[in-house]
Amino acid sequence: MNSNAKEKRKRGDGMALLNEDRKRMVEDHLYLVKPVVLGTIDLNESVQGLGFDDLYQTGCEALCHAALQYDPDRGASFATFAKVVVHNQLISHCRKAVSHQWETEYLDAPIKDGDGLTYADTLTDLCDHAFSDVDILSVLVDAEGRYSGICKKGIHALILKCQGHTGTEIAADYGVKPKYVASWISRAKNRLRADGSLACFM
Repeated sequence: MNSNAKEKRKRGDGMALLNEDRKRMVEDHLYLVKPVVLGTIDLNESVQGLGFDDLYQTGCEALCHAALQYDPDRGASFATFAKVVVHNQLISHCRKAVSHQWETEYLDAPIKDGDGLTYADTLTDLCDHAFSDVDILSVLVDAEGRYSGICKKGIHALILKCQGHTGTEIAADYGVKPKYVASWISRAKNRLRADGSLACFM
């Protein structure tokens, strides 16, 4: 690869280097992508970015990148070089996908450590009823001071939801998954119903 081509690559002009020969090289080696995907990653269709189609596309993009980077003077065949590039790109993609997204949870799925509750059970919030926000918040703020632990967290989460925050936003504040916030809220509502705090809203 001449110095001008190397300079273009450093500047990020890599696609300009994918000439007809390089394109043909990619097309001739597309067969490599599927086995590298299946041999590298445990597919998980419930996590965005970790399904087969997403991973295959990422592998194909990595194959193009390998074609841009390949230097036959280094002795390795293109197939050998491309497998390494595709493998490394898939690993990087998966790390990024996992760090940015939560696994999909279905509404009828039981919440882990949720005493048999499903996610659907936690969707009905106090704030959905035809009571003023002031009345509801007054009861919740009063109750929050009487409890501790998970119940207190759940009451605080209810207060935040009544103020317009989403479960995802609340979870981000606590540094936990949204399903934990849903479980806290469910436990708090059950406790408040049991002690009569919610009697005026039932």
